[in-house]
Amino acid sequence: MKLLRLITVIVTILNLTILAAPAFADVKVKPRDGAELLLKAEKKAPPSEFKSRTAAQIAADPRPKLNAYGSLRCIDAPEGGTRCFGTGLNAPPPTPTKANITDGLVLNAARTIGLPTLKIQIEPGAATLVNLDTIFHANPQPFSRTIDLLGFTIDLVATSAYYTWRHGDRTSQTTRRPGRPYPNKDITHRYKRTAKQIAPSVDVSYSIRYRVDGGTWQTIGQQLVASGPTTDLEVKEATALLAH
Repeated sequence: MKLLRLITVIVTILNLTILAAPAFADVKVKPRDGAELLLKAEKKAPPSEFKSRTAAQIAADPRPKLNAYGSLRCIDAPEGGTRCFGTGLNAPPPTPTKANITDGLVLNAARTIGLPTLKIQIEPGAATLVNLDTIFHANPQPFSRTIDLLGFTIDLVATSAYYTWRHGDRTSQTTRRPGRPYPNKDITHRYKRTAKQIAPSVDVSYSIRYRVDGGTWQTIGQQLVASGPTTDLEVKEATALLAH
């Protein structure tokens, strides 16, 4: 009977303690007979202030979702992950605004998407001659995307501004035009010596402009470069033939 009364008193004390205790508590009790009794107490977190709203209303709310975990409040951070705040913790991040959409964020988005690379076109073909005007040209590709960034709709357009032609013999030239095929000679290069295999290519420097939620177009001062693949080319010596 004494053991039963002792357990009853302990349980009563625990019930009072649980109301002010953390979320979980383990209490060990050792009666007189030496047996050990483990009592587990659990206190559920208070309901979130958003429990009165339906799931559809919460999903449609553009603001970050706020969850309650005991005395903590946790919010889905724009940069990813979850940030919690409360006593001694950080305040919740502010709701993103258009001012948070910077040129740097848009450039990073364009890098992630990847801008078009161009394959260099060479004439007369897979082989050319020393001191011959070898023609280079490329076919530009239009680029535009609509993306979501921090909850805003971003229209993104990239336009080729410069072309850097890498001849494969450690020389290069930069032009504003992509060149045209023969008989045009907009972009040419003369090789000074023979080579079994060289690898010309073209890099494209893109100018980026964007607008936020259909607003005013903005041009980013910094350009992005897309390096194209190389093409095999052989440079031969011209052989003179005597007519009989």
